[in-house]
Amino acid sequence: MVNGLRQVGGWLLQRTENVAAILMVVMMTSFLYQIVVRYGFGGGTSWAEEICVIMWIWSILWCTAVVSRPSDDIRIDIVTVKASPMGRRVLEGLCSVALIVLFAIGLPGAWNYVSFMKIETTPAMGLRYHWIFSVYILFAVAVIVRQTWHLWHAIRGTGTQHYAEGREAADL
Repeated sequence: MVNGLRQVGGWLLQRTENVAAILMVVMMTSFLYQIVVRYGFGGGTSWAEEICVIMWIWSILWCTAVVSRPSDDIRIDIVTVKASPMGRRVLEGLCSVALIVLFAIGLPGAWNYVSFMKIETTPAMGLRYHWIFSVYILFAVAVIVRQTWHLWHAIRGTGTQHYAEGREAADL
């Protein structure tokens, strides 16, 4: 059963990475198209610029929400590397609680804003902004879930440490 769930999870992770790759390909193609049209033919393409910006927003938030792993996080561990193992757990727990609280407080406002933006459309293609900004809701929920997971592991002392006990950050 567990092995089957891991296979399904691995397959789903690969599909989320495929979506990220598609977003990047569309963004890059749009960007190159703009360059060719602008400098090769002297024209402008506002729709291609819109696609580029939308794909950038989606790729950043999508990848952060569903593709990135805890080991991909950038940590400023100037304090935690000098702390005791229990101190690290406390600091990680406090940071997780702070992020959970901040994103949970901001989530209703973000939801209201995204819902409100269904009345606005993009200038060139006429896409509704609530579809464009909806990825932020996924991102915020993913941050809350991940930080809850980190908090649980910090409390239990079983967290995936990004540094070995007693090692300096420069050793990594």
